[in-house]
Amino acid sequence: MSIERRQERDAKVGRILLWEGRVSRSRLIAEYGLSPIRASEWLRDFRESYPEWVAWDSKLKADLATSRAYADAERTAKASRPNAISAMLVPYVPDAPGRPLSISWDFVHTSPRTFSRLNLAIVDRLRVKFLYCSMNNPEPHERIIEPHSLLRAGRRWHVRGYCLQRKAFRDFVLGRMSKVQLLLEPSEVDIATDDAWSTVLQVKLIAHPRLSTAQQLVVRNEYFNGASARVESCRAALLNYMVQELMAATDVDRQIPPDYQLAVENTEECRQWLFMT
Repeated sequence: MSIERRQERDAKVGRILLWEGRVSRSRLIAEYGLSPIRASEWLRDFRESYPEWVAWDSKLKADLATSRAYADAERTAKASRPNAISAMLVPYVPDAPGRPLSISWDFVHTSPRTFSRLNLAIVDRLRVKFLYCSMNNPEPHERIIEPHSLLRAGRRWHVRGYCLQRKAFRDFVLGRMSKVQLLLEPSEVDIATDDAWSTVLQVKLIAHPRLSTAQQLVVRNEYFNGASARVESCRAALLNYMVQELMAATDVDRQIPPDYQLAVENTEECRQWLFMT
């Protein structure tokens, strides 16, 4: 086998390991359609290439990512030159219901260590503790949450879950989290009780009414295939991300062209979910 082919295979295994926190034969079979024998070969070869990256868990029948794996990954992320590990650092999004949602591009550096801890907390239904900084409270402070979803909105990754300090469901930006730690306490979060997540809105988008007739036609052709409006389904919890991503005005008297070319027509229906605290 060529070096390039071996590195390509290792990269596929490594991406799952780093971003999900563990990798198993069954996971490789499901993801890449491998036979059990071939999946075992991939894992064996990866262990030979990166022996200090994995620790076997006999209960889970999986290789767990070690601290060394994340230390090496973080060094690669900071390096100016790409190497064999670089391909593993592209954020890995498993294709499974209820798992990370991708809304747009990734812009801010996302730590695979942070991502994988949150992913494991969701999959294994565990609480997670971390230090967090926000614009309202910029000093690092501890939060404990019961996460239920990872999602990418605009340029940033977020985790949504029940915050034990706030006694409410909240979103947290991964780039503002540090010292993420899985706890032994089981998560009792019931996603059905997250009203903002369970509520699906029908958001009606139109060309901004302050555009000229000709300008509105340009916008309608670009965004709506010539139709007068477009209706998009959106979870209430993600409404603000959608509005910000599209630069859609929710107050057409204050948010005007040329900065805003789109507008939300049914703002009254959506108002209670806009700029939730």
